[in-house]
Amino acid sequence: MEKDERTALLALELGAQVVPIVQELPADDLDLAVVALPTTLQPAICADLLNRGFRVLTEKPVAADAEGAAVLAAASGANERLMVGYTLHQHPAVEILSQWVRDNDVIAVNVRSVAHKDNIDSWRADPKEGGVAVVNGIHAIELVSSWFEGDPDVLAASASNSLYGSAVPEHVLSILDFPRGPVFSLQSYWSPWQEPQGLNQGDWSLTIDVLATDGRMLWSNDSLRLWNRDGGQHEQDFEPSDLFLRQAEAALRFCAGGMPAVTFAQALRATQIADAIRKAAASEARKVPAP
Repeated sequence: MEKDERTALLALELGAQVVPIVQELPADDLDLAVVALPTTLQPAICADLLNRGFRVLTEKPVAADAEGAAVLAAASGANERLMVGYTLHQHPAVEILSQWVRDNDVIAVNVRSVAHKDNIDSWRADPKEGGVAVVNGIHAIELVSSWFEGDPDVLAASASNSLYGSAVPEHVLSILDFPRGPVFSLQSYWSPWQEPQGLNQGDWSLTIDVLATDGRMLWSNDSLRLWNRDGGQHEQDFEPSDLFLRQAEAALRFCAGGMPAVTFAQALRATQIADAIRKAAASEARKVPAP
């Protein structure tokens, strides 16, 4: 729907039809509407599509903040016809790790999420988009929060924009406490340096370290390590996954009537938690005296 030559050429190559506005999408022969826009623009468009009866796949998160997500909460069929693109759920390690968390008494979860970016510009540099916790860290926020009940308290949070000097938080560190006890620490930042290993062809390095009473499980990119209390160890490596391709396959199942891996309710919860982290970090920043 962009009005430039690239859109027309790509449509011609794919045999696609270009329409000038969302409202002109042909409802009768459209199986799925995919929305991948800056976070602040998505809620209103997704709500309109849902209200018109479409099944919708939207890029994560559902909104930049809880206020924006309220637009979607009022849409028809948000919990049944909306799939939110949290790609971590497409990685084969997630099912194993999630089951292990359910089976164990978890003490703490420590996450390091680093996305390689040469520059922070365009929509990522817009303060309304929320910065790195909302754009990248929210992947881990959504997954970890899906394991535990209740709303966590933000015990501490800090943010910095010193890596690139943009107008948004580029590095965020936070500590949260879930009602039943697990402590969740998150470090999320955009990095100008390419890491040696990572998801999505190395552009995203993710480590989730789960400590429990009877053991420890560490997921690092495409490897999974387990230490048992009795001294036993287990290692499992996975072939690098194209998480976007896996998500496309999940979207086809969703088109056929399947349930989304991440529902609107869970995506909303992740947005609310990210919103709380962002506000807590901003509050801490204001407490720092000027040099």
